[in-house]
Amino acid sequence: MKKILFTLVAMALTFATTFGKGGYETAMHYAIDSLYSAQTVSDFNSVANMFERIGNAEKDRWLPYYYSAYAYTMMSTQERDKSLVDGYLDKAEAHMDKSEKLKGDKVELLALRAFANMMRIGVDPATRGQEYSMKSVGYLQQAMQIDNINPRVVLMMGQMQYGTAQFFGSGTGEACSTFLNAKELFEKEANSDRGLLPAWGKPQAEGMLKMCSETTEDN
Repeated sequence: MKKILFTLVAMALTFATTFGKGGYETAMHYAIDSLYSAQTVSDFNSVANMFERIGNAEKDRWLPYYYSAYAYTMMSTQERDKSLVDGYLDKAEAHMDKSEKLKGDKVELLALRAFANMMRIGVDPATRGQEYSMKSVGYLQQAMQIDNINPRVVLMMGQMQYGTAQFFGSGTGEACSTFLNAKELFEKEANSDRGLLPAWGKPQAEGMLKMCSETTEDN
C-alpha cells in the first residue's frame, strides 16, 4: 500500500511540475515511455488515465486522446475476461472521437480504429467476425488511399489477412509478405524523428514474422 501511495504521489508531483512550467512535451514523453513499457491491464489503465489528464489540461491537443485510446485498445489485448473488452474499446473509440475533433492525424486514427474493431472480433468470432472485419477493412482501405506506406496501416492489414486466413484454414503467405513490408517500413520510420507522433507497431510486426517463419518450418 505504501509503495502504491508513493507511486501516485510521485506521478502527481511529476505532472504538477511539468504542467506548472508549461511542459506538455515533457509530460507526453514521460507518458509515452510508460505506455511502451506497459505490459498488464493495470499498467495500460494507469497510462490511459495519465494521457487523459494531459488531454484535459491541454484541450487543443489531439495526441493525448489518441494515446489514451491506444492504451485502452492494448488493455483489450491483455484482458482474459471477454465481458470487459467492449468496455475498454468503447472508451478507446470515445477518445478517438475526441482526437478526431481536434484534427488528429486521419491515417493514424483509421489504423487505430481498425485495430480496435479487430479486438471486438475476439470477444465472439463466430457472431462478430463478419461485421467487425468489414469495419476494420473499411478503415484500412480508407487509410491506404491516403498513405499506403504508413507502417501501422500495413501492419493492421497484415493482421486482417492473417486472421482471415486462419479462420478459413487457408495459407498465410500473403499476410506474411505484408508483415515483412510493415517491418521494412518501420525500419525506415525509425530513421526519422517522430517526436511525439505514433511509432508503435514494430515489435508486433516482428512477432508476426516469427510466427510466419515457425509455420513455414512446421510445414
